[in-house]
Amino acid sequence: MSSARPIHERSSRREFLGGALGGAALAMLSQSRAAVAGEPPAGAALSDEEILARITPHRPSRGGRIPADLARRLGTAHVGGRYHLTSKPFLIEGAEQVHQLGFGGIKLWCTNLERGYPFNSDWRLPAAPGLAELVQHPYFEAAFALPFTVIALEVFAPPGPPGGRAITDPAYDAGRDEQAMYELSTYLLRRYAGRDVTFLLQNWEGDWLLRGAARDGWMRGEYPQLEARVAGFIRWFNARQRGIERARAEATPGRCRVFHAVEVNRVFDAVAGIPTMTTHVLPHVRPDFISWSCYDGLMTATRDGGKTAIGLWRGLDLIQQHARTTQRDPAGRPAVFIGELGFPENITTPAGAVEMMDGAFGTLFARDVPYLLYWELYCNERKDGTRPVVLKSAQADELRGFWLVRPDGTKGGVGRYLHRLLAHAGGRLPASSVD
Repeated sequence: MSSARPIHERSSRREFLGGALGGAALAMLSQSRAAVAGEPPAGAALSDEEILARITPHRPSRGGRIPADLARRLGTAHVGGRYHLTSKPFLIEGAEQVHQLGFGGIKLWCTNLERGYPFNSDWRLPAAPGLAELVQHPYFEAAFALPFTVIALEVFAPPGPPGGRAITDPAYDAGRDEQAMYELSTYLLRRYAGRDVTFLLQNWEGDWLLRGAARDGWMRGEYPQLEARVAGFIRWFNARQRGIERARAEATPGRCRVFHAVEVNRVFDAVAGIPTMTTHVLPHVRPDFISWSCYDGLMTATRDGGKTAIGLWRGLDLIQQHARTTQRDPAGRPAVFIGELGFPENITTPAGAVEMMDGAFGTLFARDVPYLLYWELYCNERKDGTRPVVLKSAQADELRGFWLVRPDGTKGGVGRYLHRLLAHAGGRLPASSVD
C-alpha cells in the first residue's frame, strides 16, 4: 500500500474486493494483450472455456491430485493481527501457530515492528538497526528456529520503504540498499548454511510504492514524474539484486538459499493503459522471482472459483509476458509465486472463500506455481475500516475475516480446507471431505 503510511495503516482491501474484474474486463484482457506489449505469451489466445478445461482437473474439490510437496510450498503472512491467543511475544506466537498448522512457509515483516507485532512484546530496538542486526533479535531468532522451509521477509533498508517521491530523485543513494541486502544475505547464508531453507527477500505491493503520493490520481490518468519514478524503481530493484548476488557469490556452498523477489499488485491496470510495475519496471530488472499480491485477479465479488481461476491464469500470463527472472518455472517461463492471496470470510462467507480458494489452487497447481503465501494468519482489518493502535484483542464480529485462525482459536473456513489438503497431500480429497 502507500509507502507514506506504516504498513498497518494500510488501505482496506475493499477496493479490490468490490471492484474486482468482471467477465467483460477479462475478455478485454485477451483482446488487448497485443496493445499492452506486443507479442502475446503462449496461451494468450485461450478462451475462458479452454482455460477452465485445463484448470478444472487440478481443482482439489473436483478430484485433482494434491501435490505431495504442498506443505513446502504453502505459507501464510503473520503481521498486524488484531488479536492474540497466548502470552508469548506476538511474532513468536504467530510463528508457532503457523508451524502447528503444518505450513512450511511463513511471511514476516522487518518494518514497523512495534505496530506489526505489538502483543506481549518489548522490542527494545536500537535507533537505526541494520537489516542483518534486526533479524538477530531474539523474536526473529525464535521464529527462524522453527523448521520452516520457506521464509519470506518484507525488507527495506533503514529507515524504511522509500517513498514514491524520494526514490525518483537521481541523487537517491541506492548503494545503501545494495549494501543492506548484501549484509542481510551474507548473514543468513552463514547462519543457516547447514539448513534446507529458502529466504525470499522482497518489497511489498510495488505498484503502491511506484505511485506513492500520486496514488489517488493514478486511476484518473495523472502520472506525475512517471519517467523519473520508473527509472528510480529500476535503479532500486537492480541495486537490491546486486547486493544479494554479491553475497551468494562470496558464500561457502551450503543448503540455505537466499533469493530476491519483486512484488507487483496492480497487474490488470495495464489493460486500460495505466502504467504499472509489470509493464514499466519488470522488463528492465532481473530479480530471482516475481511475487504477485493477486487481489486484482481473484474476482472476489463473484464468489465463483472458476472466475478466480481464470483471473489468476490470465494475470500470470501477463506478468510472465513482461518479466525477466534468474529462476524459471517448469515450462521455462519467468518464475512467479503468489506473495499474497486472501478472502474476508465475514464478507464472502467461509463457503464462498473455500470455493474461490479451491479455484485458485486449480490454476496454481496447473501452472506449478512454486509458493503460495496466504493473507493471513490472524485478521488485521476491522469491518468499520478504522485502524486504531492495537491495545487489546478484537472480536470476530468486529473484523472482516482475513484469517486462518479466528479470535477464539478455531480455524476459519479456508484454514479447515487447507488442513484437509495437507492431510491428503500426494493424493486426492475423499468425497466425504469436500464441502
